[in-house]
Amino acid sequence: MTEILLSLLLVIISIIAIGKGSDWFTDSLIPIARKLGTSRIGVGLLLVSVSVSLPEILIVIIGVLEGHAPLSFGVALGSVICNIALMTGFCALIRPLQVSTTIILRDGIFSIIVPVLIFAVGSTGKISRIEGFAFFLLFIPYLINVLLQERERSEPKEERLKEIEVELDLLGFSFGKIRSPWIAFTLGLGLLLAGAHLFTSELINISGLFNIDERFIGMTIGAIGPSIPNIMAAYHATKKGMTDVVVSETLGSNVFTLLVTLGVLAVLSPVAITHKNIMFDIPAVMVMSSVLFVFMLTEKAVSKAEGIILISGYVLFIIGQIVFSG
Repeated sequence: MTEILLSLLLVIISIIAIGKGSDWFTDSLIPIARKLGTSRIGVGLLLVSVSVSLPEILIVIIGVLEGHAPLSFGVALGSVICNIALMTGFCALIRPLQVSTTIILRDGIFSIIVPVLIFAVGSTGKISRIEGFAFFLLFIPYLINVLLQERERSEPKEERLKEIEVELDLLGFSFGKIRSPWIAFTLGLGLLLAGAHLFTSELINISGLFNIDERFIGMTIGAIGPSIPNIMAAYHATKKGMTDVVVSETLGSNVFTLLVTLGVLAVLSPVAITHKNIMFDIPAVMVMSSVLFVFMLTEKAVSKAEGIILISGYVLFIIGQIVFSG
């Protein structure tokens, strides 16, 4: 019992470290965003997407380097569903989330195509190193699409730059700000790495203590833990009226996770795809991504009722995990 309580305490400590590390790290990127100026808005948006996904990719890489690729795969898939249901769904309960046509065409379409691609590749029983590298390369067209879309947008770029700065400032836990960007970068990255390493170690420990499949741990605790700071940031963005930010961060993070994070994972260690992954896990990602896309497409917004549907979908996903892992 003592070992279990200690493990849970360390999980909480690691989540706080990840959240605070994310805060300091993203704060250090704000001067970079300013130096990029209005001519590089697309690059600034990519900084936001990468920053949102950074905790997950660190946990995935640490997990696979320590010989626990199934755990890492679970974290990657689970974080996508967690973003859709808990980040977008929860914020939609506060106020309707407006979605621009640009986000739908740029991020929405990619977010439903990529899971289908992963399903097609994974149906062979594994994701090889070559296929992982191909996923990584597929992020380049998405990157080009972001840059081209931002170049064609008509609204004042000064406002977009300020919005990016606010997005970076909101990420992570906001207490204990550091003025120096270099100190914030160093301490933030160090704390992120330490928190991600501790969190991964405790996930492995919990899996052993309860004799639970590592993929299940990754898709549940492993996905929720590092998402908590992002959910809080999305909540604050929604309260400030920046509702389109929530959806764009969700979609951008999901595309990055599925292409870059999963691609890096497969390059480091080919991923074995189980029958459960094909029959339930990957289809769940496909369904949740498609449902969110339909919500965006119909009224260019995610309503409170639709937020409830997304959260309900996550509850069903967790129940399914318990049933299929039992």
